[in-house]
Amino acid sequence: MIAPTRLRSAALAAFLLAGFSASSARAGEHYFVLIFGSQSSPKVLSRTHTWATFVKAVGEGPDLSTYALEVNTISWLPASLDVRVWNPRPEKGVNFELRQTLNYVYSEGESVTMWGPFVIGKPIYERSVRVRQVAESGAAQYRAISNSYDMLISDCIHAVAAVDPVLGRSHYPLIRIGKPASRYIARQIMTRSLFDQYQYDNSWLIARLGLCRYPIQVVAPRAIPKRGCVLCKLPD
Repeated sequence: MIAPTRLRSAALAAFLLAGFSASSARAGEHYFVLIFGSQSSPKVLSRTHTWATFVKAVGEGPDLSTYALEVNTISWLPASLDVRVWNPRPEKGVNFELRQTLNYVYSEGESVTMWGPFVIGKPIYERSVRVRQVAESGAAQYRAISNSYDMLISDCIHAVAAVDPVLGRSHYPLIRIGKPASRYIARQIMTRSLFDQYQYDNSWLIARLGLCRYPIQVVAPRAIPKRGCVLCKLPD
């Protein structure tokens, strides 16, 4: 009998090979993700948010900045935009696009940090599209503090974590809220990706997505340690 830990490791390896391998994308297709976190100062739980934007770039030639972009954002919020942290009842949710999200969090007095852009594989991008489709189907609901079991009730962090089909939402406990939660997701990409993120400069995406118009703190992959990041473990 194969030990559960070995089965888990094998499943993780298979996922990484499928999801992060460069060979999973055709020559004219490239895939990326940008991880965002926001919070007020001083930090108030109801004024924090985590979201992610997944990008498919399609074109020809070596200059990816000329490629056509397909943008898919998972930014799960209550439809009322009133984040009631301790409300035990799920409510109607809404999935915002990237610019909608930025305009919303800035209107709430929050600052924004972005980690990436990171290179990902086609299966991860396609899974993000399916997660967004479920969120926008009307079947999913929002709750500011969700659990790891009911996939149709999510907070903003677990909505993004749903893209991870191996470790699942239980790997993203809500001891981290706002920017620390987003930073932790970015660290997962750095430590689990088969791409060497240090070798890529995808900063052209920042301008293409119009992010230069906003006062976003950008943390490039080259500035993120793969291991030994004490701050990434703290729920600050």
